[in-house]
Amino acid sequence: MGNFKKKSPRTICLEILGQVEKADRHPDRLLNDSFKRYRHLTSLDRAFLTELTYGVLRWRERLDWTIRQLSTIPFQKIEPETLNILRLGLYQIRFLTRTPVSAAVNESVELAKRHRGSGGGGFVNAVLRSFLRRREEIREPEIAQDPVLHLSVTQSHPLWLVRRWIAEMGVEETLNVCSFNNRISTVTLRTNTLKMGREELMERLRDKGLTVLPGSFSPEGILLADPPPLSELPFLNEGLFIIQDEASQLVTRVLDPKPGESILDACAAPGGKTTHIAQRMENKGEVYALDLTSDKLALIGELCKRLGVTTVKRLKGDATRPLPVPEGMTFDRLLADVPCSGFGTLRKNPDLKWRKGEADIKRLSTLQSAILDHLSGYVKNGGLLVYSTCTVFREENEEAVENFLKAHPEFQLDPIAGCLPEICGPLIKGGYLNTIPHKTEMDGFFIARMKKQGRC
Repeated sequence: MGNFKKKSPRTICLEILGQVEKADRHPDRLLNDSFKRYRHLTSLDRAFLTELTYGVLRWRERLDWTIRQLSTIPFQKIEPETLNILRLGLYQIRFLTRTPVSAAVNESVELAKRHRGSGGGGFVNAVLRSFLRRREEIREPEIAQDPVLHLSVTQSHPLWLVRRWIAEMGVEETLNVCSFNNRISTVTLRTNTLKMGREELMERLRDKGLTVLPGSFSPEGILLADPPPLSELPFLNEGLFIIQDEASQLVTRVLDPKPGESILDACAAPGGKTTHIAQRMENKGEVYALDLTSDKLALIGELCKRLGVTTVKRLKGDATRPLPVPEGMTFDRLLADVPCSGFGTLRKNPDLKWRKGEADIKRLSTLQSAILDHLSGYVKNGGLLVYSTCTVFREENEEAVENFLKAHPEFQLDPIAGCLPEICGPLIKGGYLNTIPHKTEMDGFFIARMKKQGRC
């Protein structure tokens, strides 16, 4: 039991990197699980573990380019665990100036010995020490010769994505986008106005020594500068706020729920938007939260309890199949915050770059269309249907809405400027809200609102 409890941040990081690849699990959730499991980790340990995990995921392609130059074994034949140990060691040497090089090398070699014996340790030692000797000789691709490969390696993004973005917006803008994605994301809170206002919450956070700023776009948003590990945020467990990006908060603003209405959030877990809807309705009315599994619905229930939300009814079901509601039931407003590729959130989710590809965009756009088609029948005449994603691709955004409107003439695009703060005006184009990450410092969200016309 002692060894179980005393694992080092590097050892735990290696476990997390393996789980991200094998189990398709979100690194943030894995980190939180590790903090609960390994109670011996200090605040500094947790910060180091977080830095290692996100750093390796963020810079993986650049690290791999270097490993390819130095390894005596063909890259594709390096065993996955050994490859992650190399990435971990190389990341510390290249990017963490406060970490002693000797510690980075020695700890990596020990990790390799534990997992792959002395041969694995010798291989890792040879690659890392070769880098220390030859780092000035290692050349990255020249932008003049191959801009796609250059940006893919130096900015650590997949080739297919860089190629696509260069075709859409040119080399310079693609560089800006990729560079922004590699920055550490701001932590943004959404004030729980069921319990207190934003100004009072900001004062209470300042009293705890935190540096806070009001959000620019959401009236409930608060930005944290230099925050502690999220598990140590004061007032989180008391439900005075949740962690939610400002762009995500704007989805509920566009939905514009009113007290007393009946509203469906059709892809609701983990519950950020569901609880925001109930909050905007002042806990008056009915909010139905639909999702596929009992585990996801349990997350929504836990969040509602913490925030003091009392009007949410949880429904287990598939948004492309008949809903578990009385026959003929319809809603005043319906939110379809659909499953998407998530490429508007790469600052927070760098693992998506390596886990999702072009085939996923096609697959998801088909699913998104099926969800929209099906849910449209549950909107009252005169009611509103809001479609949102946290991605940046036309197939999942504009094209999905345009195809839906062609197939459903009873729906029309509805103006959204009136329900958003004035500062959001420049973000609305063609009737849609697009929050471009590197221009707004928010996640990349797409939001459209459609009104169902009453039949004559």
